[in-house]
Amino acid sequence: MLSENQMDRRSFLRSSAAVGAGVAFGVGAPAVRAASGAGGDQTPGKNIYWGDIHNHNAVGYAKGSLERAYDIARSHLDFFCFTGHSQWHDRPEMPQDKHMKWVRGFKVMKNNWEKVKRLADENHQPGEFVPFIGYEWHSSSCGDVCIIFPGSEAELVYIEGIREFQKFARDRGAILIPHHPAYQQGWRGQNWSVLDPEVSPVVEIFSEHGNAESDRGPHRYIRHSMGGRYTQNTLQWLWKQGVKVGVVASTDDHLGYPGAYGEGLVAVHAEALTRESIMEALKARRTYGVSADRIELDFRINGRWMGETVPATSARKIQVKVKGKDVIDRVEVLRNNEVIHRDHPVDRKIKPTSWDKPVLCRVEFGWGPWGDLNMARVCDWQFKTTVIGGKIVSATPCFQSGPFDEQRRNKITAVDQSSCEVTSYTSRMKAYEERATNSVILEIQGSPETKLAVALTQPAEMTFTKSLKQLAESSHVEFTGPFTSESLLLHRVVFAENYQTEFDLGDRRTTKESDWYYVRVVQSNGSLAWSSPIWVEPNA
Repeated sequence: MLSENQMDRRSFLRSSAAVGAGVAFGVGAPAVRAASGAGGDQTPGKNIYWGDIHNHNAVGYAKGSLERAYDIARSHLDFFCFTGHSQWHDRPEMPQDKHMKWVRGFKVMKNNWEKVKRLADENHQPGEFVPFIGYEWHSSSCGDVCIIFPGSEAELVYIEGIREFQKFARDRGAILIPHHPAYQQGWRGQNWSVLDPEVSPVVEIFSEHGNAESDRGPHRYIRHSMGGRYTQNTLQWLWKQGVKVGVVASTDDHLGYPGAYGEGLVAVHAEALTRESIMEALKARRTYGVSADRIELDFRINGRWMGETVPATSARKIQVKVKGKDVIDRVEVLRNNEVIHRDHPVDRKIKPTSWDKPVLCRVEFGWGPWGDLNMARVCDWQFKTTVIGGKIVSATPCFQSGPFDEQRRNKITAVDQSSCEVTSYTSRMKAYEERATNSVILEIQGSPETKLAVALTQPAEMTFTKSLKQLAESSHVEFTGPFTSESLLLHRVVFAENYQTEFDLGDRRTTKESDWYYVRVVQSNGSLAWSSPIWVEPNA
């Protein structure tokens, strides 16, 4: 169960999570629903919720206790599904008996199935935190999928055929989400010929495996043994065949770290934070995926949401709203996999009135000695950032998974309008993609005279203060000791002109085949977002 302090902190954190669903704080005022973070009004009843619905731990063949996974998930996610490794019916024999890793892991999952269900229900708190029950099903020939059950009634079954598994899921109102699809068929990549969009309405476009949008995009498949991306197993290829599926992203993290930064998150537009509402959004494809930062995205055509189908029409009004967590390099609208419009917030000039809207400042910390120095260590962090002459609108955690530690935590331990307190740890040892840093993004309403005062108690006792005017001109770096020591970076301030955008686009077109449109967002720091497509039926 969530404590009162956890609920207050999570409510504030959610202010950074939703277009139209955030919690805004006025001086002396109670929490209220905020207006659209990307500009304009959001249709009532649709909020953005963030989740990870593909994640692993020691209940299987990964690391970390299931209790730890829930503790982490509750601290910064809206919904979560632990998807333990369960079976691999056409598993190959591997050199040096390495296949026994899977065999042993499947047994652990089977022996803990009742615990998996029990902890999901014990942590279920509608409106605050929503866990689902599920597991991962491996297949060399058909591709891996994760089953997500709609409620508490969930069965761990052992099925060899994908058609039988699809029927099993359909009969129970569950969904099957294809994972790392872009691997070659026969090497656990997806076999699109057996895909059933009715029971698999969404496909995983991004995880720690990489990016499955196309075979030429960033984040190639490189970290595993199943080879690179196969063109005919990408999402763009699937859409080209006329198949209607939306997209999600999730971590597939094996260090028991739900929502690990940089490994993928799914966002849903849903009525409420309940199992029923989140599952409805997934089935309706009202979803999108991000690679790292929690980019807020609203995309519609003729008023229809992402994931929907627009009746035949030659007049198509495309509406896009985006609020990033860093400078947005470009927002691209694609029709039939080809870019038809690009918007570049990065190029917009800053004006004196830019201070009227909140600015972003990322507090990043870590670094330390590189590997060749043989000084491997874990650095513990504890610090407080106080805003003087302004207020914190939202605080967004960006905490990565590595190195694994059962006891340590990365958390925003306290946050309100005036300050944000962080407990964390960083290391170059086994850091994901060798990123030796964590960060917190503060959205601040202030002026050039507003100050950020940072007080560290770990790894060293030190304080320093910078004004937003100074941070608008230059980033600031503080080292915690002599050479090889860790450091803390206050990034340059990002103004609203550069982190958010809103535009309408007209596309008049007559076609005898369905068209599909989707939006891709690229931030200057490399973070990506992909919407589910919207399909337009062909003209008669």
